[in-house]
Amino acid sequence: MKKVDEMIQELTAMKEQVRSLLNENKVDDADVKMAEVRSLEKKIELQKEIDADEAREVEEKMTKANTEVRNDNKEVEYRAIAKHLAGKELTAEERASMNVGNSGAVMPQGFVATVETLTKGFPSLKQHTHVIGVSTNTGKMPISSGSATRKLAKLATDTEMVKEMVTTNPVEYAVEDFGKIYPVENSVLEDAGVDLFNGLIAPDVAECAVNSQNDEILEIVKANAVAGATGSDYKAIIKTLNTKVVPSLLGRTVIVTNQDGYDYLDGLEDNNGRPLLTDNLAVEGGKLFKGRPVVVLDNADLPNSADATPKKPFYVVNLYALVKFFDRKQYEIATSKEAGFTYNQTFVRVVERFDVVKGDARACFIVQI
Repeated sequence: MKKVDEMIQELTAMKEQVRSLLNENKVDDADVKMAEVRSLEKKIELQKEIDADEAREVEEKMTKANTEVRNDNKEVEYRAIAKHLAGKELTAEERASMNVGNSGAVMPQGFVATVETLTKGFPSLKQHTHVIGVSTNTGKMPISSGSATRKLAKLATDTEMVKEMVTTNPVEYAVEDFGKIYPVENSVLEDAGVDLFNGLIAPDVAECAVNSQNDEILEIVKANAVAGATGSDYKAIIKTLNTKVVPSLLGRTVIVTNQDGYDYLDGLEDNNGRPLLTDNLAVEGGKLFKGRPVVVLDNADLPNSADATPKKPFYVVNLYALVKFFDRKQYEIATSKEAGFTYNQTFVRVVERFDVVKGDARACFIVQI
């Protein structure tokens, strides 16, 4: 039994004594005993504070211990990978902590999570696509093409329900390798830990991964884009949203443009002087045009047209319907000492695997202004 519980029991007994003394008209004795009751009540409150402080200390120690265990495990993982890359002998614990793929060591999920977190700072088209996690490099995935009848039948007595299969289109995927090589000083690699992989390599991998993913997605967008509404100003974009995109696909539709296109939208105002480009509260720093998210790419990645009078591109597209992004969610890392031998360097190669496949192309339009 806790000390505070014992004190509460004692307090209950003392209050009973006070009641008994009052019943016997021993008021003075009851008053003296009541002073003891008040003193004990203060002691109980103080004891509760002490118990709460001790509980917090225990919880903080446990949290710290768990954090240290996680950090230790993380250090073991990265140390094992560094030793493997350097061709050094691994301990049994280190061997158990890592996974070796066909062409290198598979990076821990912590590295994958770090890269994914960092990609949120870049204009990623992937986040708007239909991302499908896969565990194999090749395969087929049934994708629904919907049905001809777009409504449910109203049922009545003795009325047979409409029979119709939801049609599926088996989409084949073949995950491809996308990688980059980093020259690393041998002395740095030998002492490598979390800082090398998560602190130095991951940020660059994140930026390069986004750019590669955007390139592959844009290929599908450009290949399937049809002309939107005609016009010489922003009203053509609005017209495309209102009349070209079917309502069922409007919800996930975005506007993809370049820096020049964004600058143009950013300068637009309504008749009351209010900007037409509004803040996207769901995305930090994001913008909306007529309620649709605007994704801004570099002019070099999405250039203006090559006409005598260059036009700014605006893709009005439902990327979730159009692009099926098959994500292997895996990074492999391997090294080569031969290429950097004369520089006392080891070349570290990081490989990401994914594939993009065309899906529903009904909502993919290009407006040029």
